[in-house]
Amino acid sequence: MFTTEVALRTAWDDVLDELGVARQGSVVLGGPLAERFGAALPFTIVDEVSGLVSLGDGPALEPDSTVVASGLDAASVDAVVMVDAWRTHHELDAVTAEARRIVRPGGKVWLASLNIEGLENATPSVRPSALFYARGGAVSPVVESRNEVFASTELSLLRAGFRSMETWPMDLPVAAFDDVESYVDAVGAGMWPGIEALEPTQVQQLSAEIRSFLSGAATPIVDHQPWLLASGLKPS
Repeated sequence: MFTTEVALRTAWDDVLDELGVARQGSVVLGGPLAERFGAALPFTIVDEVSGLVSLGDGPALEPDSTVVASGLDAASVDAVVMVDAWRTHHELDAVTAEARRIVRPGGKVWLASLNIEGLENATPSVRPSALFYARGGAVSPVVESRNEVFASTELSLLRAGFRSMETWPMDLPVAAFDDVESYVDAVGAGMWPGIEALEPTQVQQLSAEIRSFLSGAATPIVDHQPWLLASGLKPS
């Protein structure tokens, strides 16, 4: 049976394959995505605030693990993928430093930040969130204030001593839903950053547009958002 969990896991499998991350290796992913999606994420959440997890046969994580204090041994994992794992420039540097500490020499670290331009310039045919972001207005400053400038991730990796830097855009799956109403509820709960800038009547109007747009859509519905990734290698 093709459930929402299977749909989301399959989508993330594709992402990890594209990144070249072995799902059966020691891989850590973290970020406050867990605050927005909780159990919808296709990973076992150790801490609902940090969203820090271990994939495959990765090391066990304690319940109080966070993205800046994982509790893992130094040089103990093969790769680190951090998705929206920071709220401020200061915390970004702390996240990057922890990633460098726990990844093995020669290991790779990815930092993903929400692509604001990709959100605001998409069309509904590309992603449903364009029904919201195409309006711009008061939404833009709200979204900008909740996300770090992408250049900061590159600088943070450089400051931490990473080499062989790469950057590129990539759509990442963030949640899956069995029906349109669940999708609409998730939007109202903050699945699309900046929704809080709308008045209740505007949210109701947007919800109606989403229902109409997704009418007849195949389920499970997997929502993707545009991200910018920066990666670097830890020197051997």
